[in-house]
Amino acid sequence: MDEKPYVPPAGMAAAFEWVTATHLLLILILAGGAVTMIWWGRHLHRRWKAAREEAIRAAQERDADG
Repeated sequence: MDEKPYVPPAGMAAAFEWVTATHLLLILILAGGAVTMIWWGRHLHRRWKAAREEAIRAAQERDADG
């Protein structure tokens, strides 16, 4: 019962090199997309906050005039 552990052939890593490269590229693309979505969300939030403050300011001016 002296069985040796299975050792894959030496060429196995080279045969699946494209899988690793593809996965790394996919991870890079998805990470870039996540960063872009976070950046765009912050941009939209700033615009929304400025518009809300402007609406409040306009409403206060309207109430003061009336």
